[in-house]
Amino acid sequence: MRFAESSLVVLLLIIMVFGAQAQDETQFTSTVNWFYSACDDRMVIDLSGAMEQGYDLYYQAFDQFGGLGEAITGLRRISVNEDYAVSQVIYWLDGATRALNTPISVVIRIARENDPDSTLFQEPSDDTLGECEEPGSTLVEGSDVSALPQLVSSSGVFTPNGSMLNPVFSQPVEPIVQIGARPSAILMPDRMADPGLIFAECADVDGADPGILYDTDEIRVFWSWYAKTAQQVQDHLNTAQYSVTLNSLDIPAEISEIKQIPGSLNWWVFYTANFGGKWEPGVYEIGLAVGWSQAISDGYEEFGPGTANERLGSRCQFRIQQNPHGVAVLHEQPAMPLRTYSGFPQN
Repeated sequence: MRFAESSLVVLLLIIMVFGAQAQDETQFTSTVNWFYSACDDRMVIDLSGAMEQGYDLYYQAFDQFGGLGEAITGLRRISVNEDYAVSQVIYWLDGATRALNTPISVVIRIARENDPDSTLFQEPSDDTLGECEEPGSTLVEGSDVSALPQLVSSSGVFTPNGSMLNPVFSQPVEPIVQIGARPSAILMPDRMADPGLIFAECADVDGADPGILYDTDEIRVFWSWYAKTAQQVQDHLNTAQYSVTLNSLDIPAEISEIKQIPGSLNWWVFYTANFGGKWEPGVYEIGLAVGWSQAISDGYEEFGPGTANERLGSRCQFRIQQNPHGVAVLHEQPAMPLRTYSGFPQN
C-alpha cells in the first residue's frame, strides 16, 4: 500500500514547526513530498520537493506506528539540491523478511548535511506492509548515516548561509588493507572545512580560528548581530556605528536582509566582505569596534549610551602562507584601499 503527503500539508507543518517566517518574496523554503510502498523484504520510497543548499533528506523505517518500535532500516540520507524527484529501494536490516499486513512507520526528516539531529522538519508516516510498487522517479544512491562522518564539534558561530563555522567531523573507520592513498594520509592538519571564511571576532570564540590559509584561498570576512525580534535587529542597524579594519585599512561590507536561521530562535543580520584570492603571504589582523548613537536592546541586554555595554570590540588574526601545491600566484591583495567583490559566495 502507498502513503502520500501533499506538498501543501508539508508546508503547513513546516510553518507550524518554525512559526513566523520573514516576509521576503525571495525566501526559499525546503519542502518534501513522500510516497512509499512496503512489502515483505523491502521498501520503495519516492521523494520530491525543493531543497535549500546545506540541507538533505533523511528517513528511517520502524515496525510500529508513530516512528516507534524497532528500526527496520538504518537512518538513511539522500543528498538533494534545489528541485528534486528521486526514489530508493531499501531492503530491511539483516536481509529480514517481514509479515504482510503488519505495521510500518517511516519517519521523514529535513536536516543539515552530515548533521541529522539539526532537524528542520520531521514527520512519521504510518502504513501496513503490502505490495511493493515500482519506483516513480530516478533511483539514487543513499547512505546509512552510521557510515557517514559524524559532527564532533563546531564554533557555534552561524555563517551568512546559515551553516556553522568550522565544523569538525569524525573520520570513517579505514580498512586494514587500503588500495591507493588512505583518506587520513591526505588530510591537511589545521585546515578548516571552509578555508578563508573568517569571523571578524574569532579571538573571542573557541573553535573560530581561521586555521592555515594559502595564497590560493579566497578570503571572506563576516560578522553579525542577532536579537529576539526583527525590530530589535533593525534598531541595531539604525544606530550602530562600526569601525572594522584589516591592518588599519577600512573594510567595506555588504549588509544582508534581516532573517531567521533554522535552528536559532533569534533574528540575524550579517555583514560580509568578499576579498577574493591572491593574498600576499603575511600576518593580518582584523579589528572590530561598535558603538550606538542611542541605547538599544537585543532582548537580552542593553547596548549604547548609558548602558553597561556602551561599546564592544574584538579582533581576529590570521596568517597567509604560500600554497604548497606549486601554484604560481601573482599577489594582488591587499589593495589600498581594500578591494572587495560583489556578493558573498555560499559555503
